[in-house]
Amino acid sequence: MQTMTVCVLNSKELAADLGKKGTESDITLYNHKKGDRSLTAVVPTRFPEKLPPLLFSLYLGDKVYMVIDKLDRTIGEQMVACEVVGKKEGTIFLTNYIQPDQIAPLTKDTVIEGWEVVDGLGNANELREHLLSIDPEPRPGPTKINVDHSFPVKGVGTVCLGLVDRGTVTKHQKLDVLPSKKVTQVRSIQVHDNDVDETSTGSRVGLALKNIEVDDVPRGSVLAEQGSLEVAESMDLQLKVNKFFSDTVEDSMVVHVVNGMQFVPAQISTDTPLKGGEEGKITLKLESPLAMDPEDRPVVVWLEATGPRIVGSGRPL
Repeated sequence: MQTMTVCVLNSKELAADLGKKGTESDITLYNHKKGDRSLTAVVPTRFPEKLPPLLFSLYLGDKVYMVIDKLDRTIGEQMVACEVVGKKEGTIFLTNYIQPDQIAPLTKDTVIEGWEVVDGLGNANELREHLLSIDPEPRPGPTKINVDHSFPVKGVGTVCLGLVDRGTVTKHQKLDVLPSKKVTQVRSIQVHDNDVDETSTGSRVGLALKNIEVDDVPRGSVLAEQGSLEVAESMDLQLKVNKFFSDTVEDSMVVHVVNGMQFVPAQISTDTPLKGGEEGKITLKLESPLAMDPEDRPVVVWLEATGPRIVGSGRPL
């Protein structure tokens, strides 16, 4: 089964038009299935009160649908997040008489500048059919699954819900559980309530796991092909500060590092303070271990910021 996942910002109504409400927490999933195709819309339910749901929803979405009915700090922070995460594919729906020239200064010289801009919400049925027709882009390589929910099921054991970020997961496959460094085995796989023997990149999966407890696979855990990922307790990062960050990145600042569905406190060490738009090397001492892939580009956030809470992102050195 092929799955397309979209992040929907500022409109539970649009998400509900695309699918039926499913798993609900600080992010809410809306699902629709047609034949061998499925669609999931992810909404950051607790944003802007909480920042992580926004970044988690953007991570999960192949595309972003942003509904704008007013221009405020919330919209600004969403745009900064899309830029820092690098979401090149998206659509802006303008409602409540907002005009394209009003958002142009905010999107100029960002990835959002290339997004489609639509007046109104359009036809949800046509949008759903369009999304179902898209073939997800494959990402070959070692299996990598980011867990967003886990829970016990009587008679089954531990079940995890997550996104196949790369490669293929197969029934009976042994996987590393990171950062706990435990090992589990896939008992069974479900994609939108259908039992399958394997599935690949882009699929939202439910995995029944052997030899593992729910507490060993909390949200943010990564299930990976054995030996394919590392666990970091500190890292050097070439950080690019977003141009709208109004504070200063300084030595000893306590921030959070976001990587996939992981959200970890960390302390910065740096010899050179960095301001918005600047780039430089920092060292992050992590409060708890972080599962890392060489391709990852962690996002740094500062929850006490006077403006956008998203500091920037960087390349591990």
